[in-house]
Amino acid sequence: MAITIGTRPASLDGCWASWQEKQQPNVIRTDMDQPGNVKVRRRTTGISRVANVSVTLEATKYQDFLTWFNVACQGGVLPTRVTTPYGADEVWRFTEPPQISWIDPKAFSVTAQIEQLPAYRGL
Repeated sequence: MAITIGTRPASLDGCWASWQEKQQPNVIRTDMDQPGNVKVRRRTTGISRVANVSVTLEATKYQDFLTWFNVACQGGVLPTRVTTPYGADEVWRFTEPPQISWIDPKAFSVTAQIEQLPAYRGL
């Protein structure tokens, strides 16, 4: 099945200034009747990653960013290409609407959470 990828506007490079990433746990732990015994099984064989990211952009890019999230990514439904801190162009998806804070009339800051699902690798 082909995955539709939301197109990022040309005015945005998809690079985030800050990036805090963690791997989602892919095991389920169940306590058994006997104290001290724990049953562990894999939930998935793929690796899901979540990153808390932020960037400061010029005010002229405000509408481009909103169009990227709301139209191209359909409010977080479709994944999109972003640039990772190690310079790779990868496919990630917004998990929720980004938080936008205006620093002054010429710049705004975006904070968001994005995720990379196993199906997005290699796209």
